[in-house]
Amino acid sequence: MNNVRILAVYGHPDDEGQATGTLASFIARGAQVTLVCATRGEVGEISDPALGTPETLGYVRELELRAAMAQIGLKDVRLLPFRDSGMAGTPENDDPRSLHQQPAEVVTGHLVQVIRDTRPHAVFTWDPTGGYGHPDHIAVHKHTVAAFEAAGDERRHPEAGPAWSPAHLFWGASTMKRFAGIFLELQRRGLLPEGMDPARQERFEKAMAEPDPPLSNIVDVRDFIEHKRRAAGMHRSQFGENGMMARIPEDLRETFYGEERFYRANPAYAPAEALRGLEALLPGHLA
Repeated sequence: MNNVRILAVYGHPDDEGQATGTLASFIARGAQVTLVCATRGEVGEISDPALGTPETLGYVRELELRAAMAQIGLKDVRLLPFRDSGMAGTPENDDPRSLHQQPAEVVTGHLVQVIRDTRPHAVFTWDPTGGYGHPDHIAVHKHTVAAFEAAGDERRHPEAGPAWSPAHLFWGASTMKRFAGIFLELQRRGLLPEGMDPARQERFEKAMAEPDPPLSNIVDVRDFIEHKRRAAGMHRSQFGENGMMARIPEDLRETFYGEERFYRANPAYAPAEALRGLEALLPGHLA
């Protein structure tokens, strides 16, 4: 797999958690993996005031992201020059520096340049809903899809280097629903440090009632559960040492961390049954 190249594109530090085990699996097999983060998560919550301030949070979260990726041996971490847009309807959405406010061709151009530089065989990103509707997640999905299509057209963004067409485009499947199920179970067992916020509980219960999203591939990452846990633990300003992620009991860890699910958007997935295994992500490339 030394000639296999993978690109993952997400919105904030910690978003990559939905694919950490898969990226670790590729790296362990010798593939070259690049992670792009569109913002530094500057307006996220701060779990502990001792870890950062609103003024320093972007710097802190970038360092946490790099530390998280070091747990799986991912060295090529790239950040785009855009600001976290915050949740939908907040004043941060209107910040001209935010990803939410960028012209599509500007963001697409940055991503086309990365694609042509790294020449990936497969690209991973957020699904069309962004998991739970975050403006940056949706924007990353939209711009990554556009860049996936534009990178192979030499007439588009000629300044970004020679054209390159990745073979496959994947996005995450069922991320929010799996999160919701685990954390509602933690609440049922009384393992949360505080009662769950009513708005969050309503969102989780709504997610559980939704149908499963389209699914094409399931990757068994049980061999990388500890890598995933260590990587998640690096995002201390977001989750905290005693947050929900740290409270997942042993009997639920394999359920939560042991597999990752994706939908192959390009080429469009045809079979009715999900394909299993790392090799199924890139048939013909992974020997």
